[in-house]
Order: sequence, then structure tokens, then C-alpha cells
Amino acid sequence: MGGMIKAMIFDLDGTIYIGKTAVPGAIDKIKELRKKDVKTIFLTNAATMSRKGIAEKLQNMGFDVQENECYGGAYLLARYISQEHPGKSVYVVGEKGIFEELEKVGVKTADEADIVVAGLDRHFTYEKLAKAHRNLSKGALFIASNLDPTFPTEEGSMPGAGSIVAAIEKGSGKAPYVVVGKPNPFVLELIENDHGVKKEEMLMVGDRIETDIHFAHNCGIKAALVLSGVTKKENIKEKVDYVFDSVADLEF
Repeated sequence: MGGMIKAMIFDLDGTIYIGKTAVPGAIDKIKELRKKDVKTIFLTNAATMSRKGIAEKLQNMGFDVQENECYGGAYLLARYISQEHPGKSVYVVGEKGIFEELEKVGVKTADEADIVVAGLDRHFTYEKLAKAHRNLSKGALFIASNLDPTFPTEEGSMPGAGSIVAAIEKGSGKAPYVVVGKPNPFVLELIENDHGVKKEEMLMVGDRIETDIHFAHNCGIKAALVLSGVTKKENIKEKVDYVFDSVADLEF
């Protein structure tokens, strides 16, 4: 990879950890990168945790990481809504992280709202589905954190945010008008500004072609696919800059 890479953006689920378990060698690889002055940035589509929650999860696993290096679906939803729809109220189908991040930027949540947002919700109910449906039928905008159909756990794959979004979409007939997570390049400008790196100096590292690799392509940055998560070697049907068994094997 040469000396061009000054920042690596790591996906989390399936790349850095699986469920609550760090990928073998990942902690040491992050330490090694830091010693070489490569910025390490963590970017997950998952919207269940705030930036603080993501940092704490990683720290509890043994990773040396700061809150300002973490970007998740909840934070991206809050930033997008506060920038693009200031003053609008939001009905949330999702977990604690979204509420925390919306509160931080002063976005009000309500049962009757201008915008419906959806992320992974492991307490999803028919009542939540019905409230989302009612808001959308009255003209509310629909914004999703991501469309990942599944996410990897120690017990195998589990339904992801895309499954929740699909349920809301099916009933309302309304697809999300924007999906803020990968492969949407929305977060790239935030990362560039926050960390003072240019896109030609970045490498995206992830396990999903349709999110991580397509995000890199949409941003015009290099990409490395790791085979520790959902994608297997035989499923690679398009150009990827680098392929490694796991982050532990990253060479640069």
C-alpha cells in the first residue's frame, strides 16, 4: 500500500469484532498502526449506540480508541437531520443511541413527527410499526440509518436494520428517501474535516461489498475487503484494491 495511507477507516461488525468478541489480532493491528502514525477511524452503519457507546464497547474489548474516532449510524442520522432538516421533529424506530445523538444536537422526538427514522431495533413491536406507518401516511419523511439485511454474531447472522426498514416500507409503500450510512458518502466530509486527512490518503477496511466497498468506490478512496465477516472469497464479483483474511493480515 505504500506510504500514501495516512488514515484507515474500519468497519466494526465482522471486521474489528464479531458480536462481543474482537477479531483475533485486531487489537495488536490497531496498536501497530498508531505507532506508525496512521489515523484509525471506526465507522459502523449500526445505529444502536452513540459515539460514546461505540468507544466504550471498543475500549472494553481492549482497543485504544477515542470517542471522536468513532462514527455510527445514530450519529450520522443526528448530523444529517440537524443539517438538512433543522427544527423538524422525529419519530424513532430504533434504540438508545439514536435518542442520545438526536438529543445532543437538539432534535426533538415525538410520536407525531415530521420525520420517521429507522435503524436496528431489537425491541421492534407492531405498535412501533403502526406509529411509523401513521406518520408516513400523513406525509412524514422516511430516513434510514442503513439497509444492511443482517449483521454477524457469535451465533451466526441476525436480522439487521434493513429488515426493520423493509417492514415499515412494505406497509407504508414508502421507501427511505435517504439512507445515511454506507455506501452513502455523506460521512466522508465529516471525517476529512475532523481528522485533517484527504480522501487520497484514506483506506476503507470492511467485510461487506455492498456497503464498505461500495462506500469506498462512491468516495473515490481505496478499499480493502476482509474475509472475517459476511463476504467469502467466492462471492467477490468486482474489483477490490486489496483482499485479506482479516485485519490482522493488513499489510501496508
